[in-house]
Amino acid sequence: MVERASSPPPSFAWPRADVEAARERNFADTMDLIASRHPFYRDLMAQRGLARADFASLADLAKMPVTTKQDLMARADDFVLEREGLEEEVRAVWDVMYTTGSTSGTPTPFVSTSFDFFNILLLNRNMMLLREVGEEDIVANLFPLTRRPHGAFTRAQQAAAVMNIPVVAALPGNPSAAFTLGNSTEATVRIVERARATVLWGVPSFIRRLLQTAQTMDADFSAVRMVFVTGEALYPEARRDLVERLVDLRASDPVISGSYGMTEMQGGLVECAAGAGFHNPLPDQFLVEIVDPETHNPMPDGSEGLVLLTHLHRRGTVLLRYAVGDTSALTHEVCPGCGATTQRLTLPPRRADALVKIKGMLVNPEPLLARLSGDKAIAAFQLTVEHADPADALSGDVLRLRVAPADDSNAALPERLSGLVKDETGITPEVEVIEAGAFDASAPGWKAKLFEDLRAQR
Repeated sequence: MVERASSPPPSFAWPRADVEAARERNFADTMDLIASRHPFYRDLMAQRGLARADFASLADLAKMPVTTKQDLMARADDFVLEREGLEEEVRAVWDVMYTTGSTSGTPTPFVSTSFDFFNILLLNRNMMLLREVGEEDIVANLFPLTRRPHGAFTRAQQAAAVMNIPVVAALPGNPSAAFTLGNSTEATVRIVERARATVLWGVPSFIRRLLQTAQTMDADFSAVRMVFVTGEALYPEARRDLVERLVDLRASDPVISGSYGMTEMQGGLVECAAGAGFHNPLPDQFLVEIVDPETHNPMPDGSEGLVLLTHLHRRGTVLLRYAVGDTSALTHEVCPGCGATTQRLTLPPRRADALVKIKGMLVNPEPLLARLSGDKAIAAFQLTVEHADPADALSGDVLRLRVAPADDSNAALPERLSGLVKDETGITPEVEVIEAGAFDASAPGWKAKLFEDLRAQR
């Protein structure tokens, strides 16, 4: 049952006919530009014998093949519209963020024009309103800086700006030896406390470590009423753990709000309440589809399938039927929590390739990650699968658990966790105890992956 304290902004009860009409208008404008100014889709349409006239409405979008991450990585520049001769807001590049690694190992650029940025602000405003952020709120931006621009840190700043509310950037950690202004976890706790932040916004694993540190410091987080998390799966065990720690830090009835964030949106789909699903905050500009992973045929509402994203109103990097890499299920029913009429993903998105073969056995890491995420004896962790000899692909598999204990009092933790992993997967892991800060140092971007198969990277 979804519970909510108050009514949503009436603007989210969009009449569906109005949304569909706006989508069709935006799609028509976008296809006009794609047919003449989008190098990748222009080439693809020519190869498939397709012309602009073949896309009279959104119903014709299925004629376009699914775009993969590999397509984007291999030809990132060809996904940017040719904008010469268009209005100034479309010609001007506002910023470039970076997403998944390219075929050369370099992160893939995602270009936003001024036109796009103005709509990104609208997207972020809607995300905040769906979460019921108000004019009295103060946001603590707990995302770190990264070596290359990434939307997490930047868009959190701008989301607060578009709501005209204060934001304090805590700047945890250091992404580079060239940056000397990063703060320790202890300093970050004091920043949150001093600012009387009402909203904590960051990655679940870091916020958990922040709260653990705050507990040891007997910090006062009584002002905190909401936590926004993105970038990692938010398991129920982890959600409960965050709430319990916040209550211990004097927060009253804190709410944990997850989002399905994407660089390709420069924002994400958000919860209005736990269990309500992930709402599309800007349905006239983003279309979400669920398709069969093999045939790419549309799936009915409620059925799990591959998540596709289509840009209906962008002018920089533009994607059609882009496979994000996750599976979920979609509904168009009115949200029981907030009354919004927008699309919602009703299943927590999970990687389409979640099953991993280790030592000849197919393993689903998700249940294990859920158990580890709620273990109060753990400050931080990461699971990896590696070759026993990194230089020899035939040397056999090693399942490694790198773990930072919450304190020094539990000498039996490695043995207990080894048994937990074996019970869940059937495989005995190698357990490596490290300090929590080592995870920050090893993360190449704004987050460290909870599970990573390193065999494919050799």
